[in-house]
Amino acid sequence: MNEISNLIRAGVVSTVYPERCSCRVVFLDRDNLVSADLPILQSAGAKNKFYSLPDVGDNVLCLMIPNDDAGSGFVIGSFYSDKKNPPAQNQEVSMIKFEDGTSISYDREKHELKIDCVGNIKINGKRIDLNG
Repeated sequence: MNEISNLIRAGVVSTVYPERCSCRVVFLDRDNLVSADLPILQSAGAKNKFYSLPDVGDNVLCLMIPNDDAGSGFVIGSFYSDKKNPPAQNQEVSMIKFEDGTSISYDREKHELKIDCVGNIKINGKRIDLNG
């Protein structure tokens, strides 16, 4: 069990480096040990690219490289806790909700895409077709 706790660790993001898509993580259960700069795993990063970063204070799960004194590894994702609930509670709904209240959701059951934006919406394209 001790070996697994050294490989898989839960912590809290302390610093984010947007230009490198990485962060540092504090491990509260290890006397507030701060990790090295850890890359944040993304869904894609070559021909297609995805970019989403956790915020300082987010809970994250890390996969650490064994026998590395520098404490390097990867942030493999964020997770919700009793104090931070998910923005939707429906398996059919995929959702992104931003801090300012803007959200994008898709309901597979209703076949409904919903965009709620507190600011302007800009759409660029060679051709844009809208129909009811």
